[in-house]
Formats: sequence, C-alpha cells, structure tokens
Amino acid sequence: MDVRIKQSIQEHLQKADVQKRILQNIHKGRDEATVTISRAAELFGITENKLRDWEEYGFLNPLRPGGPKGRRLYTPTELDKLAIIRELIDAGYSASDIPADIDKLWLTIRSLHELDASAKQTLKDVADPANEPAINQRIAQGKDEIFWSFFAPRALRLALKLITGDIPNTMAGLILPLSAEVNVDAVHRVEDLELLGESLVGWLSQNGSSHTLLTLRPWFQYASDFRIERLQEMRSSSLASTQSRDNTFIILQRETSPLTLNSDAVETIHRLLQPVYENVERSRTCLGIGARDIINSATDLYNSMNYDDAILNGLADMVIHLGGTTDTGQARWRFCWLLLPRDIASYPTNMSNLTIRAQNQDATYTSKVSFSALDKQMSYPYIRALHSRNTIYEPNIPASDTQAVLRDLDIPLRSSIAMPVSGEDGIPLGVLYVASHLRDAFTIDDQRLLRIICRMAEELLKTYWIRRQSISHLSSLIKKPSVIDTLFEGFASETDFNMDIETLLDTLQTNRLAKGKKEKVQDKVVSFIALDIDKYSSLVNKYGERLARNLTREVGLRIQEQIRTFFKEYPECQLYHIYADRFFIVLKNTSLEQTREHAERLRVGVMGPYKLDALRVFSDQQSRPESLIELNGITVRLGITSYSYPKLDEILNEHTPEFAIAEIRSIITSALDVALVKGQIEGGNVVVSWDYEQRNFIRWSPQKTK
Repeated sequence: MDVRIKQSIQEHLQKADVQKRILQNIHKGRDEATVTISRAAELFGITENKLRDWEEYGFLNPLRPGGPKGRRLYTPTELDKLAIIRELIDAGYSASDIPADIDKLWLTIRSLHELDASAKQTLKDVADPANEPAINQRIAQGKDEIFWSFFAPRALRLALKLITGDIPNTMAGLILPLSAEVNVDAVHRVEDLELLGESLVGWLSQNGSSHTLLTLRPWFQYASDFRIERLQEMRSSSLASTQSRDNTFIILQRETSPLTLNSDAVETIHRLLQPVYENVERSRTCLGIGARDIINSATDLYNSMNYDDAILNGLADMVIHLGGTTDTGQARWRFCWLLLPRDIASYPTNMSNLTIRAQNQDATYTSKVSFSALDKQMSYPYIRALHSRNTIYEPNIPASDTQAVLRDLDIPLRSSIAMPVSGEDGIPLGVLYVASHLRDAFTIDDQRLLRIICRMAEELLKTYWIRRQSISHLSSLIKKPSVIDTLFEGFASETDFNMDIETLLDTLQTNRLAKGKKEKVQDKVVSFIALDIDKYSSLVNKYGERLARNLTREVGLRIQEQIRTFFKEYPECQLYHIYADRFFIVLKNTSLEQTREHAERLRVGVMGPYKLDALRVFSDQQSRPESLIELNGITVRLGITSYSYPKLDEILNEHTPEFAIAEIRSIITSALDVALVKGQIEGGNVVVSWDYEQRNFIRWSPQKTK
C-alpha cells in the first residue's frame, strides 16, 4: 500500500478526539462477549454486507464454529478492530487504504500515547517548584553531567562522519535503542522504528551541524523519505556476512547512494558507541524529559552551497534589536551583515573576496551577494575595515556615495559602521557591517556593544572551524591510524625505525642460540646515518613553525631522490623521519668507510636553495607562486656510526635478554645524537662519525681550512 496513506492514517489515529471516539466504540463492544454478525452491525451502525466485504479484504476474521458455512461470531478483539475501521471509513479512507494490521498499528499508537502521558506527568512533577533542587545541587549535578554532555554528542557526530565520509552534502542519523531487551530483528522498515522504544538519536545535517536527542519513540512524519540499515560491514552496496555487534540503526535519505563500510570503520564505530550503550542513565540525565536536545552547530560557511546559519542570522537580528527604536517605533539600525571570505582555502591571501553569510530577517536586500567583482576597488567600508583592521565609521553618507548594491532601498542609508571580527592578532575572520537610515546612528556606547557582538561572532566562527577540523580526514585516520602529520606521510617513521632495528637484533639474538648460524654473520655489518638541518631553531624563530616543517619535508624529499639515484645497491634502504628536522638512514652490509662516503654525497646533494610555500599545511595542497619563499644557504650536518654483527651479538649477550634489544637501540641512537651535537659545535655542514671500536668521534668532511 501507499506509504504516505499509511502515514496519514497513523497521524489521524494520533489525534486526541479520534482516540476518544474509538475508545468509546471499543467500550461499547466490550460490554458484550462474542456477538453475531447482526449484533456487530447493530453496535457500529454498519450493514452486514459491509462486514462481509471487510472480511474478504482481510480486515476481520470472525469465528465460525459450524464450519465455512456456519454463522459468524465476532470476538472482543475483532470488535476492537471494527471500531478502528469504522472511524477510518467515516474519516474518508477507502477500504483499500486501510492496512491489514490496523489493530497492531492502533496498539502501538495507544501504548506510545500512554507512555507520553506518563512522561508529561513526570515532566510536570519535575517542573514543580517544590521538587526543584537547590542552586548548589544543580551546579554539582551540572559538573557531573558536563562530560557526558560533551562526549555522547561528539561520539555520535564522529560516528556519523565515519559513515557518510564518502557521501558529500547528505543528512544521516543513528538510532541507539536504550533497552537491552528490544527485538531489533523485528525492525525492517522505517515505520518499524517505533518498536525500538526509548532511543538515543544522533543526526547530521547537510550543512555539517549535528543534533543529539533522546526520544521515547523514534519515528518520522514521512517515513518514505528515509531508509534504514544495520550498523555492520557493507561492501559494494551489499551486506557482508558478519553480523552487527550492537543494536544501532543507520538512517539515510532514500535517494542516498548505497553505503560502503569496511570492517575497520565499523569496528571503530562500535567501540566509540559502546560507552553510550553502557551509560544509559547518564544519557537520560543529560537528555531526558524536557526535550533537552543537544545541538552542535558547525555550518560549513565556506561551502559553495551557501548554507544559512541560524545562530549567525539570529545574531544579526539581535544587533538590530539592540540598536533600539526611534520615537515613531522604527528600528534605529536598518540592516546588519556578517561578511566572510568567500574561500577559506585562499584566506588570508585573497581577502578582497567577501560574501554575505548572515543578515537580519528584515533586510530589504536579502540575497547572498558576492562582492568579488568590485572589492578590488577598495570602495566599500567593510573591505577597508578588513584590510585596515580598524573600525570604519561613516556618520553621514552622501547620496552620491551610496553603494551600488544598496541604491534600490526605499529609504537611503545615512550612516554605517564596519568592524573587523577578531583582528586583534592581525588576522580578522570577517567583518560586521551595520547600516542605518539615520545620520550619526552609532554612538561610542553602540560601538562598544558591537565590539562585544564581534567577540561572540569570533567565538562562534572559531568553534565552527574547530568542529569542522575535528571531523576532517576521518577516512585516512581509519586507513592509517599511525599517520598524524600527513606532510610527512611519504617517509618512514620513528616507529618503523625501531621495528626494523628490533627485527635485525632479534634475528641476531635468535641466531646466537642456534648452532651453525654464527659463522654466517661474521662478515656482516650495519651502518646508520643521522641528519639534522643546520640552524633549524633560528629558521623556526625567523620564519615560523609552518615554513620550517615545509623545509624539513623538502629536505627529506631531496634525500629520497639522492637515495634512489646513488644508493641503488640498497633496494631496502628507506628514509626515516624521526622528529622535527631529524632523519635516519640504515645501510646494511656497508662499512664505516663506505658510509662516510655516502654521507658526504648526501651532504653535498642536500645543499642549495629551497623554494617553499609559506601557507602549505597538507602534502596534497597546491602551492601558489605568490606565496613561495626562497631560502638560500641551507646546509645539513650528518652523524654516522657502524657496528659489525658480531659486535652487536656481543653487546646483546651483555644485557638481560628481556631488555637487550631496547638497550642496543638506545646505544645506537645515543651515538648518533652525540655525533650530531659534535657537528653543530663544528659549525654545521659537516659529517661526523663515531667509531665504536676506537671509541672516538671523527670529523670526516669537509676538511677544516687552515
């Protein structure tokens, strides 16, 4: 049957007057036991032929003790159903509109109605002043609840972003039944969600904002707009063989493309939601009776979809309200705009492009306008405010100076004020622009008030940015949980270095215990190269941490190119980024003399100028020619050391087996650290080696000039 018709029937049965009539008819039938067809027709004012027709439709199933030809007897259950059907027929629904399980639908609605009534009574009791806790008790309770109010909404929000990560501009929800006894296997359609009873709901809107709420019955006004999925692994739009570990349901718009969820993402979501299932009472306390939904706004203000933001628009309305009224009752201030950079990716290099992102509701000019075509003329006060980082107040605007986009207003503007949002640190986030049809409409007191409003807008914009950042690149997090800084994703890490060294030493330790293996390692040797950028701290102080990180990456890329070109005999050789500007290289079967020559080749190859993007944050970010900075005279210092396998085996034997590998790794890295310090003392741009056999540090290259 038509889903919308069923939804309409459900809404009709939820009306108080309808329920009252049905209950009256039900009680009328309850006064008697099993009745004949003639008595049933008399009770509800329906012809016997109509009852026979409804029996054919499958609505009624009377008893026939005498067989198929015997007389019909209607039980109280059938009479109850008859009362419901009679109400729907009287309301204009046809017999074909009525679902066969109308009695089950009625029971669901009634049970939820009774539950709602109980909840309302509880709410009434809570709202009773006599039951209100003392202020200090509420403060203490708030401290207990604050973490859960923080954690639960964010857990649901992050879970939803993991689910919808590959589906842009979509809305989705999670429903977590709070009863452990709920039969989730009975839920196959969106209409069945009501069977879940009390549930925690997380919802992600298209604009990026999220909602968290507790509901006594999860249902949608138009169920046909959505579809449901169980939280479990899904591949190529089909469910995997694994079963869901919990009772979580995913809600998607019906037209949303099929989901693909890998096992890593599903496992992460299950673990993230597990505390929510384990702390049902805490969710009830924070989100319970009183519809205390938690809404975390995080509107993507730099999306091409131009999403409206309720908070920013409300702030613009509040500005007009705070401006007060004239003696005639008119608002003193005409309209308020909040203008933001059109593209946050280009900010702050292209700050001339602004767009209205919020405005008061009564503004005559309401469409979203991009001012990029005229901004470069610097003729608008909000552009001048943005670039000067000062308030631009125009107390008396001549008619000839009215901006082109405002000339169609029915009342000309006579004064305006433009204030940078933030900007105390030199980088404004946007501009608050307020205009009036009155001359000199902004007093010093008004300006103080508007500065406070700018601080509110600043807090909101930064909060939005942080919330957007916290959910970015989540798919990469699942795929590569060990990678934090993607700028250095192309290099092996310190963890990789430790694992490779431990594998090497573990092999030696195993061979030492095996007969006949020791002679195989007599001639083997392993060497290590460490590298630091000279004067790195000074570069950080002069150019900032971001540019220094980009320099480190470029140095690493140049070293990798050197390795590919000159270290072809070492196919397993890789570059390890340890921290800051430090790199390690491991060369197997390479003597100390050979390693010195390789290090010298690297020292010379890394020298030279570097062109760096001062605004680069991610490795895949495109560089702009205008943001490139050239650094000349960049040099590095290298520390090297070498150990024969028998010597490593000997050192292993000197330590407790449990800690031997970690001890040797520490000995190696300590020797490299000291060699780099020696190189710094020598003035940098040098190769310093540590000879374990001679117990001596040697400056290898370049030779000191006399």
